[in-house]
Amino acid sequence: MSISKEQLEQSFKDKSYVELKDLVQLIEENFGFSVTLQRKDKQPTFTEEQKKRMTSLIFKDDSVLTQLHQAQKDRTDGISTYSDSEEEFAKLLDEVGNEK
Repeated sequence: MSISKEQLEQSFKDKSYVELKDLVQLIEENFGFSVTLQRKDKQPTFTEEQKKRMTSLIFKDDSVLTQLHQAQKDRTDGISTYSDSEEEFAKLLDEVGNEK
């Protein structure tokens, strides 16, 4: 993927300064990417949409569901391997049930 110098100059011909948002727009329009930016000094964070998509993918994974069901069975049998908190575990199982 590339853009010619002429295309770049044409995109910014009426501007005396190119702002960051202009570069982002150029990338999104010419390369078909959605661009998000964050400062280098901050820890990477996910958008709410990214978190929802990842959560949905995780809870649709059969091996993850199998592990959660086994953990639920173990907890019922008195073996706690997921968490020391009954509330946290119940909340997780509830969330898994809502994802189906």
